[in-house]
Amino acid sequence: MTHAEIEIPGPDEGAVKPWRKWLKSLDEQQFGGGVCEGEWLDAGASYRLPIGAIVVLCDPQPGGEKKRVRIWRIKRDGTFKEERNSVLGSRNAFGTSVRGTMRRLLDKHPAGQQTWRRLTPAPVRVNEREDSCELCRQTVAAGAGFLVRDAAGYSRARHQPGTCPPPPPRPNQWAQECGKCGGWLEAEEGVLYDVGTLAPVTRARHPQDCPPAGERKAAPPRVNQREQECERCGHLVPAGGGELLREGSGWIARHPAGKCLPAEELWQIDRGIPGRFHPRPERWRDAGTVLRSDVYAGTVRPFPETAPGYRRHGNVVSAIVTTVRELPPMYCRDEDGNNPGCLIGENGWYFRVLVRPATAEEAAEILAAEEENARRYALDERRRAAFSYRAGDGEVPADVDLVGAQPVDFGAEARRRFLQEWPDDELRVDEAAGVVWFLEYNGADGDDWSRNNISSFVAWRFPLTEERQRLIAELRAEYGSA
Repeated sequence: MTHAEIEIPGPDEGAVKPWRKWLKSLDEQQFGGGVCEGEWLDAGASYRLPIGAIVVLCDPQPGGEKKRVRIWRIKRDGTFKEERNSVLGSRNAFGTSVRGTMRRLLDKHPAGQQTWRRLTPAPVRVNEREDSCELCRQTVAAGAGFLVRDAAGYSRARHQPGTCPPPPPRPNQWAQECGKCGGWLEAEEGVLYDVGTLAPVTRARHPQDCPPAGERKAAPPRVNQREQECERCGHLVPAGGGELLREGSGWIARHPAGKCLPAEELWQIDRGIPGRFHPRPERWRDAGTVLRSDVYAGTVRPFPETAPGYRRHGNVVSAIVTTVRELPPMYCRDEDGNNPGCLIGENGWYFRVLVRPATAEEAAEILAAEEENARRYALDERRRAAFSYRAGDGEVPADVDLVGAQPVDFGAEARRRFLQEWPDDELRVDEAAGVVWFLEYNGADGDDWSRNNISSFVAWRFPLTEERQRLIAELRAEYGSA
């Protein structure tokens, strides 16, 4: 015979939370009854257990100060042999002595992978105190339900089968609109319900019938939680200082009634920076940045023509402006080219900046730089015309004499290309000989090196005419003497 049919004895009279277990192994890292690992057994139920199975019975006595621990072993004739029966303090009930007994029995009668099964159910255990039903989570009155043991060995209360009451209405935890009539509901003033079946959405409604339209409460003004631009006056509304209004799928902010500031004379420019969503930028430029930018000149509020550096190209005005503030940046993903013009074909951050015309003092530095660039551009155009094959009176001699020629700076170093490795062109004047030399670099791949008459350069010689003398004087005045 390899198995025996046995009935698990009931608990001692007055025992508090008794338990029985078929012991399979020990977890010596645990405390108390947690050292016993195996299968839970219900008192009063019959089981088919293997010969040699070790059963631990624990009956905590009233008061919780002592526990009666019994260790039984199933003998070959199918009866129990009591290996231990002791009443110990709760702290020592599964101490060194009891563990030693269980360890000795497990070494002699290992559980292995033996099978077992329940033959008869255990008597129904009535809940002796009020508890929460593990199925419906509602209260089970003392004596009105029954107890079941979960996988961890804890006793859980349940209502009698089929007697779980329907769940009570759940109150709304925060204020919101009624999903039925649109009236305003304060927190816990309504009840929640689900809308939809496949992906239900939880909303609130009045507990009973919705009130008539004239008696419904209107939603209180919603306060802005962050600094935003007022949709009426354009000034910034500080966080908590205004109200929010629904506009489509979003929200707009405004000052409270009568609190708007005088309208500002601001215009908008935009910028795009291609790139990934992270990291998220806060702004494009700090407030007070002075720059030249294109500004759309609308018919309602045209850009003032008195602005520094004003230039007009059709409907677009270019002028020097000062940044005032920015609207919240938006991340744009290009879909069929529907991005803003500054981000066509690119994913990136889109910035909308509010600007005003710069003052004369603010624009002075930019205007001076633009004037200098225009002056130097005109000088360079004259230099290109006077010292190139287009001049008509230049020649490329076989012998180049640069002994008395002095270099003239014409801004070549400032215009040097990024990562340029070849030397700059040179301009030299020999006033005693009445000639000007222009050394044009001709040593790149693809150049006709047979034209070179001095190292990797083609040296052009031009007569020093009065016009060229004036040009050289202006170059020296602009860039300084070399």
